Amino acid sequence: MENNNDLISVIVPVYNVEKYLPKCIDSILNQTIKNLEIILVDDGSLDNSGKICDDFSKTDNRIVVIHKENGGLSSARNAGLEIAKGNYIGFVDSDDWLDENMYEQLLDLIKATDSDISCCKFFRTADEKEKAPCVDNEIIKSFNNIDGLGNFYTDLYTQTVVAWNKLYKRELFDNVTYPVGKIHEDEGTTYKLFYKANKITYTNRPLYYYRVTPNSITTRKFNKKRLDILDVYDEKIKFMRTINNDNLYSKTLKWYLFTLINCYFECSNGMEDSQQYISSIKSKISETYKEYKTNPKKQFHWTILFSIFNISPKLYKLILNSAKSH
Repeated sequence: MENNNDLISVIVPVYNVEKYLPKCIDSILNQTIKNLEIILVDDGSLDNSGKICDDFSKTDNRIVVIHKENGGLSSARNAGLEIAKGNYIGFVDSDDWLDENMYEQLLDLIKATDSDISCCKFFRTADEKEKAPCVDNEIIKSFNNIDGLGNFYTDLYTQTVVAWNKLYKRELFDNVTYPVGKIHEDEGTTYKLFYKANKITYTNRPLYYYRVTPNSITTRKFNKKRLDILDVYDEKIKFMRTINNDNLYSKTLKWYLFTLINCYFECSNGMEDSQQYISSIKSKISETYKEYKTNPKKQFHWTILFSIFNISPKLYKLILNSAKSH
C-alpha cells in the first residue's frame, strides 16, 4: 500500500508539442509507482497541445491541467509548483519520456540514502523506439551539498544542472523559483536547490529519455537571448561568494570566464548589434579575471591562459585549439 506522504507531483510545461505530448504523458501514467499528481501546464499553446492535455485529464483523475498565457518554461514550472500537493517534486519536459521505473527508483534512492534530491543519468535519442543501454553494474554516488555543487564543474555537469532527471523534496522549493523570461533557467536554479540539500544521490542508470530535436534552444544559431547565461552567472557568482568556500568559488569563476570568452567569440562571429555586447563582455572578463587571480585556489595555468586572452583573443584561441587537437 502506498504511503500518502510519498505523493510525487510531476510538473510538465507544455507548449506547441502536439506531436510528442502523448508519448510523454503516457510514459508518466505508466510509471510503476502510481501515487502521482501529474500537473500539465499548457503555456498558451497555439496548436492542439491544450486539447490533448484536457483529453488525457478525462481518462485519469491524477491529471491536473492548467491553461495559462504564454510566459515561458520558467513561468510554467512556477505555476505548477504553486499548486503542487506532493511532498516530492519532479519535472518532465513535454517532448521527452521516462523509463517506467524512473520515479519508483528515484524515490527508493531518496529513502535508502536519506537524501533530499535523487538524480539518474539521462539518455539522448531522436528515436522513440531506441532503448537506453542496460547498466549491469549500477554506480550510486552520494554527495553533501558542497560536493554536489562541485559536480557542476566535472564530467557530471550535464547530469547535474538539468531540472528533469531528478526527484526533489518539496521543501527545497521554499523561496526558490525559476527565473521568468530567461533561458538557461536550470543553470540559474539547480545550484540553489543543491545548496539547500543535505545530501544528493546519483545513479548511473539512464532512466530519463531526452529527445534530440533540431529546433531546441541549445542547437539554434547563437543569438543575444543566449546571453541570458551571463545574468545567471552574475547571480551565481554572488551566491557562491557567500558560501565561503575558496575551492568552489575558484571553480565557479573559472567556468564563468570560459563562458564569457565563449560568448565573446560567438558575438564576434557576426551576431547582429554585437558591438555593445562585446564591450560589456570584455569588461566582465576583466573584472572576473582580477577576482580569479586573487583567489587562493586559482590554478596557475588557467591564470596564464586567461591573461593571454586579455592580451590577444586570437592567440588565446590558437593555443586552446592547439591543446584540443593534441
